[in-house]
Amino acid sequence: MKLSFKPTPAFVRDMTDGHSVLGLAISTLLYIVCVSGTLAVFYNEFERWEQASELENLNVAASVYQTATEQAIALAKQQNEEFDSVKFTIPNTDMPRLVVEVGDIERYVNEDGSLLGEVKHEWTHFLAYLHFALNLPLGLGVPLVGLIGVLMTALIVSGLLAHPKIIKDAFSFRLSGSKRLQQVDLHNRLGVWASPFHLAIAVTGAFIGLSQVAAFAIAGLFFDGDTEKVEHILYREHPVMEERAPETPLPNFAAVLAEMERIAPEEERTRLEVAFPGREGQAVEVWTRVPERLVWGERYHFNPDGSLIEKEGWSEGDSAKQVYLSTFRLHFGHFSGFPVKIAYFLLGIAMCVLVVSGINIWLVRKRQRGSPAVRLERVWMAQVWGIPFAIALSAVTYLAFAASAVQVFWLTTLILSVVAAFAGTVAGWSLLLRVATVVTCLLAVIVHASMFGADSFVRASLVANSVWLLTAAGITASCLYTWIRRRDSNFASSVSGVISSS
Repeated sequence: MKLSFKPTPAFVRDMTDGHSVLGLAISTLLYIVCVSGTLAVFYNEFERWEQASELENLNVAASVYQTATEQAIALAKQQNEEFDSVKFTIPNTDMPRLVVEVGDIERYVNEDGSLLGEVKHEWTHFLAYLHFALNLPLGLGVPLVGLIGVLMTALIVSGLLAHPKIIKDAFSFRLSGSKRLQQVDLHNRLGVWASPFHLAIAVTGAFIGLSQVAAFAIAGLFFDGDTEKVEHILYREHPVMEERAPETPLPNFAAVLAEMERIAPEEERTRLEVAFPGREGQAVEVWTRVPERLVWGERYHFNPDGSLIEKEGWSEGDSAKQVYLSTFRLHFGHFSGFPVKIAYFLLGIAMCVLVVSGINIWLVRKRQRGSPAVRLERVWMAQVWGIPFAIALSAVTYLAFAASAVQVFWLTTLILSVVAAFAGTVAGWSLLLRVATVVTCLLAVIVHASMFGADSFVRASLVANSVWLLTAAGITASCLYTWIRRRDSNFASSVSGVISSS
């Protein structure tokens, strides 16, 4: 029996209408998530960019952890800071800086174990929180972005179903056609060719965002609302300290690290945590990155004398656990090195263009049908170029004046949207904000170079500043392309007029 499916015109029409309505409903929030996510691919580089002159060293002696732990505990007691653990970021390829955290205190660590300046990544944290929580409280923002991921998945599927000639038109791109045809071809080609990437991002984003909701549901159904028991399905239960536990020497860091080298020499160490340091019952955890695996990492638990208690087993065993812990690196492109980050950045730009072109198609269709949404066109254009401008502006004002990136971004976006609703033209807003974004991206590099000098153009800072410069170059190219198109169009109209009059 031969099975086949040939979509009827009514089916295609329903898919197209549903695709349009869904896209319009979430357009602005989806665009913000896409733009911020594209930049957040370089999260680690931007963190280092913010404090470009800090010490970077991959080789740290075990004695350094001993000294840094002692100094961090002393500083916490001096500042009356409550804590139950001391945490280290072990220098690794993504973050080659030794950082110690105790309570709310976070400091860089020198090569001799002494504490250096405070760790300040406020702008990068703004960017990351904008992407996965829209800067809302995590309990509200993360599920909301997860829902956007679900709707984005529906958009991708409905878009593919609404395109019955998907194979036949795979290479069609009518640059010389009308504006609507150009937008349709751009939207469809990007949507088809990049659909595996877009679908992977949407599904993993939805999974990550809604996992918190799922945890509450599972806790309510099976564990009488105890979410900690759900968490312990994935993570080993954290040790509990008895009140007034007697003091004891700090762990033997050299023994712990030596044992790690013996049992997992190929795994890159990324994090070390001492629970209840200097107290009886203390324990040590070491986090690693497992080569050639997508799981976020592996975790090992040690006694203070360096003997292994157990391996968490994230990278082996339960397949469901491995799938869950693999979604993070797959979503953010943090696997297989720097080339994958570049690919994610370029595909992220394609995703942004896909969102913009989809709304543009709907607006052009309304105009061609004689019912233009002029005000909405202006607001949308102010958001298309205003959101990248607001992100770049937040970076400049944070570097130069330590201004709140969250406030700068949202106020700028809101003001531009409100003003565009009542004034200007679509072309005017497009040109003004593109030029403003180019200037602001260049200012981000200039301000950074004025603060950090030669350190602005080495290591991670070179990558981050290259992102700003390439963004400026790309937008400048788009301005030149628009100008050339208009010049040729005006020339063609003039020639046509002369021929007609003769």
